[in-house]
This record gives sequence, structure tokens and C-alpha cells, in this order.
Amino acid sequence: MNKSFSISLVFTLFCSILFAQNNINSYKYILVPQQFEFQKSEDQHQLNSLIKFLFNKAEYTVLFTDEKYPEDLANNVCLGLKVNVNNSPTVFKTIMNIDLLDCYNRVVYSTTPAKSKEKEYKKAYYAAIRKTFVDLEELNYEYDSTLNKDNKTEIKETVVTIPEVKAPLIKSMEAKEVTVEPILKEITPIAEAKVIELKEVEDVKIAPLKNVEKSSVKSIEGKFNFQNWGVSTISKNGDEFTVVGGDENFEFATIYKTSKPTLFIIKWEAFKQPQLLELDLQGNLKVDSDNALKIYKRIE
Repeated sequence: MNKSFSISLVFTLFCSILFAQNNINSYKYILVPQQFEFQKSEDQHQLNSLIKFLFNKAEYTVLFTDEKYPEDLANNVCLGLKVNVNNSPTVFKTIMNIDLLDCYNRVVYSTTPAKSKEKEYKKAYYAAIRKTFVDLEELNYEYDSTLNKDNKTEIKETVVTIPEVKAPLIKSMEAKEVTVEPILKEITPIAEAKVIELKEVEDVKIAPLKNVEKSSVKSIEGKFNFQNWGVSTISKNGDEFTVVGGDENFEFATIYKTSKPTLFIIKWEAFKQPQLLELDLQGNLKVDSDNALKIYKRIE
């Protein structure tokens, strides 16, 4: 009796996982909002960036909801699943799980709630999210376009009949003959140009330029204060550089070289659009963002 019950339980679990996998595989995009209901500000504690990073790492195609959508997603929002995080804290524990909702706000998949006993909010959120995200990693997601036949929004065409508008009658205008009299003006003779004698200019002594000592360009490797991420480390990784920081020490950006030694391209894990990065003479980093120029100071 116990043996048959165990086999039945294993079979049921296998079927539920297989169904969830096929269900998830029919969606092409994962959409992460910049702020969940329990957060007081956008990307508070960098939780939203962490979730986007984890989905990217698990080979999901993930976007923030305020990013520019690809053409197929813009034409059919039902290709994406929106991420929602449920936070149910107790006095001594933080309990969180992730829901994936379709375009009709129906829950397509829900992870098992995970607990954390960390007292600090950021550490507790990170620990709980990483634990509950294991369920999504085990689904081995792989998008299958043949499964998304039902993920379509209905677009009804509306035919508008425009009444025929008759053009107003335009009265013909009789052309009148216009006589143009030639205007003659007396031409004043040009006075003879005066010859101006050029005096010799005395030699001007030019003082020699002092040699200016050029500042050597510092390496982009080192530790920098990345504001919300705190003290982060840039290190060389092959032909590029990786930026690692935060309490979880995960890689949140990649830096690429350009033809100029002080100019680089930085690609954030949380954002699709790369940005221009400049290494100044003091060794600090200047990033040209959409809103303003951000400076990340070198620590060592």
C-alpha cells in the first residue's frame, strides 16, 4: 500500500512539473516591474535588478516593464509573463515566493514559498528570492513557439465610413494685366581706391612653451563606489572586464574596450541599452546615462 502510494505521488509530481514546463515554454518573455507592492521605491534594495539577473542567468528572455518592447511583444503582449513577488513576513521570518502572471493577470506558475531568518531586509529578501527561484531554474525553460497558439490578443477591426464631401465651388478670377515700369537709377562712380602703405612689423619674440608633464592613464581595474551597489570590484576577464558587487557579490555589469584607452562601453545586467563610460585623469568613472552624467569614484 505504501509503495503504490509513493509511486503514485512521484508520478503526480512528475506530471505537474512537465505540465508547468510546457506551460512556461509557451511564453517568450519575462517582464519584471521596477517596483513591487511591498517596496517603497523603484528597485529598492536592488531586488528587482537581482530578479532580472537571475532570470537572465537561467536563460529566460527578460525585460523591465518600462523598457522598449521588441516588435513581436509590442504587437502581442500575451507573449510575456509578468513577475510578481509575494512578501508575507512574520515577526522572525521573511517569507517570499514568485508568481508568473499572463496578460489577463492569471497566475500561470507559482514557486514554493521560501523563508529567511536574516534580520536585515536586503539580506533577507536576497536569501528568500534565491531559494524560491530554484523552482524556476529546475523547469529548464526553453521557448517553443509551437506552444503559444493560445497566447494571442484579439484585435477587432473597425471599419469607419467617411461621408463623401463635395469640394466647394471656386470662383474664377480674371487675370489683370500688370504693367511693370523699369526702374533706372543713376550709378555713382566708384572712387579711386587709396593705396595704403604697409609698415614693416618688428620681429615678435615667442617664448618657448614649457613642457607639460602628461598624466599617465590609470587602469580601469580596481575598486569603485557604485552608489546603490556599494563598493564594487572591476577585474579583467579575457578581453573584457566584469563588475562584481552588492551583498551577494554577483556580476551586475560588463565593460568592453574601445579604440581609445580612456573610453569604454558598459553593459548593465539589469538594462538592455549599453552606455558610454569614460575613465578620467583621477581614475574615476564617468557614465553617460539618459538622465545625467554619473560619476563613480575610485576607492583604490
